[in-house]
Amino acid sequence: MSDIAFLKSKGIESRRIFNRYVWALKKVHGFVNIKRLAKHIRIDTTMVRTAVYDYFVDVARLKEFHGITHINIEKVAGYTGYWMLRRKPIQVVSPFPGSEFINELFVTALLLEIMLSDRKIDGNQCQGNATFQEFQSHLFHHLKYRPVTQQSLELMVGAFFCGCDFCDSQALI
Repeated sequence: MSDIAFLKSKGIESRRIFNRYVWALKKVHGFVNIKRLAKHIRIDTTMVRTAVYDYFVDVARLKEFHGITHINIEKVAGYTGYWMLRRKPIQVVSPFPGSEFINELFVTALLLEIMLSDRKIDGNQCQGNATFQEFQSHLFHHLKYRPVTQQSLELMVGAFFCGCDFCDSQALI
């Protein structure tokens, strides 16, 4: 059974898949534009589409296995990040400093954007924060050199949220 047929059998509408594809493509293009990499890379839209399908197939299986109808943001981020990292949608056509890890840098930025957005934290607030910069650096290093799974990214996102919640609660004391 193809991914499309499988997803359809699980009640996942093609419109939802298309919307996630457009969202993912915008994230990749936004990253490329911010980093001014357009002349050095090409975006493999097939790999973006494949990552989106892989995400939905994983999530459909996860929901079925656990008997749930919705997943939490930790899973959304973890599974999205994992499949974008695995599929490597940014293809280097002209090497530049750091090009060997451009997809890892993209996934780092994507995960941070998802996490900060969920906690309604302005990314500009984090620019001068040494602890946040260390976390960002550690995440990037992990994506480059360590084995990564959907679950390890989910745990990382959950730990980040725990730290945010802990710091917020401590501020109230």
